[in-house]
Amino acid sequence: MIIYLTKGNIITPIRELNNTQVQYWKYGQECAYIGGGLMPGTQLIVEEVNKTPGMMWIRAAIPHSDPTKYLKISGEEYALNFKLI
Repeated sequence: MIIYLTKGNIITPIRELNNTQVQYWKYGQECAYIGGGLMPGTQLIVEEVNKTPGMMWIRAAIPHSDPTKYLKISGEEYALNFKLI
């Protein structure tokens, strides 16, 4: 759950994610293009957390991307697609 996350936490997808899926997320237009997608085990760094009830989201950085790419993930999308490492 997003309420337990803080800046600096590491999260990973629990299933393969592709760019088409990400573009349909609630904040998909604010997400970077992820090319071939993200595989389970890919480590993303939590950079920002919004814990406002009804509007929970996180912004996670994709390591080793230059310039740094970010995904903005709603609470529901986090629960369905990610886990804390």
